[in-house]
Amino acid sequence: MRGVPQTCLDSKSHPLGWQTIQSQVEPYFAQNWKFPSEKAKQGFLAVGFSQAFSQFFPLTVNERVVGTCKMHYLALLIDDQLEKMSLADMLSYRERVVRIAHGEETPDREICIEWMLSDTLRIIREIDEILGKDLIEAFCTLLRAQTAQERLTIVHLAPYLAAREVDVGRTFYAALIRYGAKLHLSPAELAQTAALESHAFRFMGVLNDIYSWDREWKVYQEDPTDGARPFSAVYILAEETGLSFAACKRLFYSYCRELELLLKQSGEEIKRQNGDALRPEMEMYIKALEYLMSGIEQWSQWTPRYK
Repeated sequence: MRGVPQTCLDSKSHPLGWQTIQSQVEPYFAQNWKFPSEKAKQGFLAVGFSQAFSQFFPLTVNERVVGTCKMHYLALLIDDQLEKMSLADMLSYRERVVRIAHGEETPDREICIEWMLSDTLRIIREIDEILGKDLIEAFCTLLRAQTAQERLTIVHLAPYLAAREVDVGRTFYAALIRYGAKLHLSPAELAQTAALESHAFRFMGVLNDIYSWDREWKVYQEDPTDGARPFSAVYILAEETGLSFAACKRLFYSYCRELELLLKQSGEEIKRQNGDALRPEMEMYIKALEYLMSGIEQWSQWTPRYK
């Protein structure tokens, strides 16, 4: 995009390097995930999820990189599958996956998503029962948000932005950050960071809408479903204001920069409330949210996923 406002966020990449992460994780999916074709497999591998992981979660400790990255990949693969399903199939699929995630049903070893998810979550729980359980609950929250029928009825911007925070993965990615970086925060500390999470994941949702809009609009025009509307902030703002899609994307980029400032201000306010003496885990979590935001923007600018 042209004329993108300057960011005020710091960025960081994982010290292992994305190539090392890629070599540890992608062969697992290339060998085990049942892609519909070789072209689909190569397209998935070209998206750059390992590079994204390195930029999204740079504070992940080395011994938790593989499990954390596998969950990152699985969430994105499941999201891709949901996009291709009817509502009835989507709801049935959701409930089956949720029960497997909770360990309530045995995975079918012939269905890759079932056994890969089950095996990955089992290992995560064995490594860290508390943060692993939080991650499982957060994953199920994401799955339910992505398949909620209510999202189809949202027509105004304010409720859309609130719903999009959850739909884009607020609970899941926040839990993934904490598990990967071994950040055990108290309920009081989590409550204090709620505003920061809101800024970070509103940023994530809007930025996703900016960069995915051209592709989403093209797909919608090719196959418009009766009564359906694109689930995008760009579409809603254009409908409410009469502005062009390009103008709406520019406005939302400025909005993202305001969210960056709010994140910084909220972080400083938390420090003041605690007498400028936060626990190291709390300081790391605040910084991790900032790195996630900057990483999402950097990846979005080049990934073929939005082309």
